[in-house]
Amino acid sequence: MLLHNVFTKTIRDLRWPTFWVALGMGAMTGYFAVLFPTYSKIVDLNSILEKMGPAAKLMGDIGDVSTLVGFLHIELFSMILPALIVTYAAGMASGFTAGEESRGTIDVLLSYPVSRSRLILEKSLAVVLGSVLAAVVVWILGIGGAAASASVLPPDRLAEALFMLVLLGLAFGAVALAISAATGNRAAAIGAAVGLMVVMYLVDALASIVDGLGAVRPLSLFHYYMGNDPLRNGISLTDAGVLAAVAVVFLILSVVIFERRDLAA
Repeated sequence: MLLHNVFTKTIRDLRWPTFWVALGMGAMTGYFAVLFPTYSKIVDLNSILEKMGPAAKLMGDIGDVSTLVGFLHIELFSMILPALIVTYAAGMASGFTAGEESRGTIDVLLSYPVSRSRLILEKSLAVVLGSVLAAVVVWILGIGGAAASASVLPPDRLAEALFMLVLLGLAFGAVALAISAATGNRAAAIGAAVGLMVVMYLVDALASIVDGLGAVRPLSLFHYYMGNDPLRNGISLTDAGVLAAVAVVFLILSVVIFERRDLAA
C-alpha cells in the first residue's frame, strides 16, 4: 500500500484527480480562447454590461470585455476557475488526515517511521505540485487557443493570473486541512472551505455596491486574488504575499493541531 515515502504515495493517489481537474480547467480556457472571436462578433459584451448597471460590478473590475483578457476574466477567472481549484485543493487536503481516519488507515500509516508533521508536509507538497501542474495545463491550452483564434493573450500575464489562482486554491486548501486535522471530518472540512469561499466571493463582489461591506472587504481572499487584475497588470507582491501567508499559517496550524490531537479519542 505504501511507497517509499509519503510524497510519492500521495502523488500516485492524486494523479487521476489532478489529471481531470487540469484537463477540465485547461479545456475550458482553450475553448473560450478559440471561441472568443466568433462570440465577440455576435454579442456586444460591453453593451450588455452597461445595461446591467451596478450589477455588473459583481464580477469585479472587468474593464474592456471586447478583448480576450476581459472575456476570460468575466467567463473564467472571476469564479469558475477559482471554484474548481479551491474544490480540488480543499478536497485533496481534507483527505490527508480525515480521509485516512475514515478509512481506518491512519494507524497503519503512522506505524511506519513517519512523523505526523512529515505526513502533513509531504502530502501538502503533493497538492502544491498538483495545483501547479493544473495551472501549467491551463496556460498551455489557453495560449494555444489564443494562437488558434489569432487573439491577444499575453503569456506572462496569463502565467501571473494563474499563479494568483494557485495561491488562492492553496490558501483555502490549507483552511480545509486545518479543519480536517482538528475534527477528523472530511465532509465538514470541504464544506467549510467551499462555504467560506462563496461567502468571501460575495463579500468582495458586493463591497463595490454595498457601502457597509467596504470595511470587511480586506478579510476576503478574493480581494487579494484579483484585486490588482493580474491578467492586465501583473502580480501585486503584497496581494500574493497575503495569500501565501494565509496558506502557510494554516498549514502550520494544521501541523500543530494534528501533532497534539489524540487520534484514539
